[in-house]
Amino acid sequence: MIQKANSSHTLPVIKSVPPFSFVTQHGDQFSEENFEGKATVLDFIFTSCAGPCPMMTSNMKDLYRDYHNVPEVQFVSVTVDPTVDNQDILQQYALAHGVEDDRWQFLTSDLESIKDLKKNGFLLYADQLPQGHAIKFVLIDEKGQIRKYYDGTEKASMAVLRNDLNHLVKQIRS
Repeated sequence: MIQKANSSHTLPVIKSVPPFSFVTQHGDQFSEENFEGKATVLDFIFTSCAGPCPMMTSNMKDLYRDYHNVPEVQFVSVTVDPTVDNQDILQQYALAHGVEDDRWQFLTSDLESIKDLKKNGFLLYADQLPQGHAIKFVLIDEKGQIRKYYDGTEKASMAVLRNDLNHLVKQIRS
């Protein structure tokens, strides 16, 4: 029975996150290597979004708060509007949303690199940025592998994400 229960919660490996190097809200480099050893929830947003981004950021903030005592978990938001969302804007946005440590990073780069990472790296729509961005949260395991996508605006989807995130944390700790 235990074997069956474990196998029912198998998260597929979709693909590995490809090599990239972006800049955080603090001016530090962030690459695919930063996923190693951590379960990561990643999304693509922009700070001036009047559509789904505020809800996505609110849901990410809830996760950030709820997992504050879980060092194996980190959060990453990548801007899809790098001409507006420079390092200073991202830093202000992070502070406005209660980010007090390095467990939640906000990344930027040039638009073409962001489009490439989004489309080819994360298999998400990236043709009409910033407005045409996907509303997905991406779960990445401690080996830098994409495991699952979730609707970043939906409470039911957030419950499934929490369950899957807890499962990855257990794997990391064992």
